Amino acid sequence: MLCELCGKETERTTRVFIEGTTLNVCRDCAKFGEVRKPGKKELTPQTVITKRLEIREKRMKPKDVYESEETTLELVPDYPRIIREARMARDWKQETLAAKINEKVSVINKIERGDMRPDDALVKKLEKELGIKLMEKVPIIKTETKSSTTKGLTLGDLVKLKKE
Repeated sequence: MLCELCGKETERTTRVFIEGTTLNVCRDCAKFGEVRKPGKKELTPQTVITKRLEIREKRMKPKDVYESEETTLELVPDYPRIIREARMARDWKQETLAAKINEKVSVINKIERGDMRPDDALVKKLEKELGIKLMEKVPIIKTETKSSTTKGLTLGDLVKLKKE
């Protein structure tokens, strides 16, 4: 359990009355108030302090930052063709699609020509309205950088090589 005064994790807490508030505190913090009898149950909602401490505890849990770096979502390379074919399969004009997703006709035209790359919000609108997938998971290829222990050639090295 968490001490509502100092936030320390303890096995047992004591119900103590401190400055007009009843708190569940650890043995070290119990000296700051009057100990309440456990037999008398008080019907109080969970205190704000407890909620904040629980939120902080959840936030403090270590996360694996490399866990989600295996793949990334990227726009498919032939997105103009996919969008155009999906629109034409529904017998919609560019104006109709633009009205349905609340975009300008010129934006739809540029995307279908491949002159403009849609942002994430527009991709989601197009995927939802046309029932297509424009984002694909692409594995991240990790490249190793060579750390050379020897220094590269300098101008002085080139002069020495030319003399030899």
